[in-house]
Amino acid sequence: MDRRLALAVALAAVLALVVLLTQPWQLGERLYVYELSEGAVAYYVPIDGGVFYGLLHGGASIYLVSRGGVVNLLYDGVRATFYNKLLEICVNSTTHTVIAGEPITLSNRQCVSSTSPLPTARSFDEAALLALYLLTGGDVPPAPQWRQAGAAQTPMGLATVYTAEASHPRVPGAVYQYEKQVLGDGAVYALKIRLSYGGQVAAALTYTLKNITAVPNEVREVIGELSKNVVASRGGGLDILRVAEKIGMKFDGNWPAAVVFFDLQCPYCAMLFKYNYTLFQGHRLVLVDLIVHRDITEAHQRLRCLYQQNPGGVIPTLRILYDRFLAGDPNYTDVLPERRCDVDVNAGMQLAALLAGPNAGTPMVVVVYPNGTYTLVVGYHPEDIAKALGNSVKTPTE
Repeated sequence: MDRRLALAVALAAVLALVVLLTQPWQLGERLYVYELSEGAVAYYVPIDGGVFYGLLHGGASIYLVSRGGVVNLLYDGVRATFYNKLLEICVNSTTHTVIAGEPITLSNRQCVSSTSPLPTARSFDEAALLALYLLTGGDVPPAPQWRQAGAAQTPMGLATVYTAEASHPRVPGAVYQYEKQVLGDGAVYALKIRLSYGGQVAAALTYTLKNITAVPNEVREVIGELSKNVVASRGGGLDILRVAEKIGMKFDGNWPAAVVFFDLQCPYCAMLFKYNYTLFQGHRLVLVDLIVHRDITEAHQRLRCLYQQNPGGVIPTLRILYDRFLAGDPNYTDVLPERRCDVDVNAGMQLAALLAGPNAGTPMVVVVYPNGTYTLVVGYHPEDIAKALGNSVKTPTE
C-alpha cells in the first residue's frame, strides 16, 4: 500500500475513534446515578421524547416516565397514569396492598380541576421536581424560573450555577429555594431544594451526580413497564367489603352494600345516624371505626362489646348516643357497656386512607355493587348516599 494512503487510512481510523468516544450516547443509553443528602439514590435516563426518573431509599422506590404530556408513576404498590383533560388533570390508578392480612386490589379514575396543564419533564431537575409535585399533591412547584447565578468547579468539570425561588402554594410565607449546577454537556451535576419559613430552613434535599453508566436490564424493564398507560375504572369494591367485614361490625342485607366509616365524637356522623339512618335499612351494612378523636377510643371499644353481645342493639344504641351527643350531654357514652373489646384502629385508618387519601374523614360511606364497582361519599351528603344506594332521602326531622 502506498505510504501516504496507509497514513491517511490510519489517520481516518484515529479520527473515527475520537468521534465515537466523544459524541453523546443515544437517548436511553446513559444512566445518571445521583446520591441524595439523606443517603438515598436517584436514577435518571433520557429516553426518546421524555425522561425516566427513579428514587430508591431503603426498601422503598418511586419510578416515573414522563413523555408526550403523560406521566406514568410506580410507587408503594401503586401504578398510576396522569394526563390532561380540558381544565382538568386526571389520574387512572391501580393499587395493590394488604390491610389486616387481606390483599386488596383497587382500580380508580378521578379528575381534579386545574387551570394549568400537567407539568412535563425534559431534564433531571424537572423530573425530580415533577415526582415531588405528584407525590405531594402539588405542594412542590414543578417548574421554577431559573436565573444564571455564576459558576462552580465540580469533580466533573466547570458547571454553570442557576437559582430560583417559588412560594409554597398552601403555606403563606413559606418559600422554596432552588439551585442547580449544570455541566457543559447539559447534565445536571447538583440539585438543591430548600423549604424556608420565617427565615429558617424547614427542610432541605440535595442531589449530587456520582456516576454515569450504561442502563442495566432491570432499569430497562421498569422503563418498559412504565411505557404502558393504566386504563382503570372504579373497581375493587368486593375487596373493600371483605376487609371492612373483617375489621368492622357487619349486618346482613341486600345489595348494594354500604361501608360506613364513623367516629363517636363526629357531629356529622351523629346527624347521619339521627336523621338518615333509614338510608341503610335493608342493605348489607358494615360499620368501620375511623377514630379521628383519639380520646373517644374507649367508647369505640365499648361499642364493639355491645356488637359482640347484641348486634341488633348497635344501631338503636348509636341513635340514642348520637342524639345525646348533639344535645350536648357530657355523659352521652353512658349508654354503652362498661366492658372493652378490641378494635383494629390502624386497619380502619389504612383502609380509609387507601380510599380517600388526605381527604379521608368522617362520615365516609362506600357503596359497593355486586360487580365490584363502588361509589365513595366523603362527608355528610345524604342525597349522594341515597343516590348511590338507589334510595330516596328524607328531610331531617326531630
